[in-house]
Amino acid sequence: MRKDDIHVKDLIFTGLWIAVVTVITMSVVIPIPMTQGYVNLGDAAVFLGAFLLGRRNGAIAAGLGSALADILLSYASFAPFTLVIKAAMAFIFGSFLILSAGKVKPESKKVPFSRVLGIILATIVLAGGYYAAEWILTGNSVAPIVSIPWNILQGAIGGGIALLLMTAMGGIRMPERQKTSETAMAKQEEEAATDEEPRP
Repeated sequence: MRKDDIHVKDLIFTGLWIAVVTVITMSVVIPIPMTQGYVNLGDAAVFLGAFLLGRRNGAIAAGLGSALADILLSYASFAPFTLVIKAAMAFIFGSFLILSAGKVKPESKKVPFSRVLGIILATIVLAGGYYAAEWILTGNSVAPIVSIPWNILQGAIGGGIALLLMTAMGGIRMPERQKTSETAMAKQEEEAATDEEPRP
């Protein structure tokens, strides 16, 4: 497998995950009382995307997919904030996934504390980010306080669902498959170079 093929697969799966994030975010929409925001299940896809695609591509899919959902659901004013907040959440969680890399066997049912901590920090970014967004959009610093517990609940539920799915999926992470492919490709190139060397 050529390196270019791996990059094309990155683009394809990232594009597909943008659609997944958008659809899941739009599947359940609960408006938050006294605010202009809403609660959804999209965070499960945000965290899962970082697990499957890696923190960089996961962040791209999370930000674009969530922002697109805002636009389609007539919350377009939140889209720029959502783009940054959701991308940051996926990147943060993906960074903590790196800490647990190699420490968890594919067949293990244990959830590393680093993953839980990553979700907690990402949820803090979620709650704080949307509080700031609501404050900026409305000019009211009091009303957005109502959204904080709702967003914490949303992040906790989304994170819990994502952790369960990660445990069930085991070792099918896209970056792991890519690493295996790259190793195999390097081995093939090394063997080809050996075969081409002139023999004495």
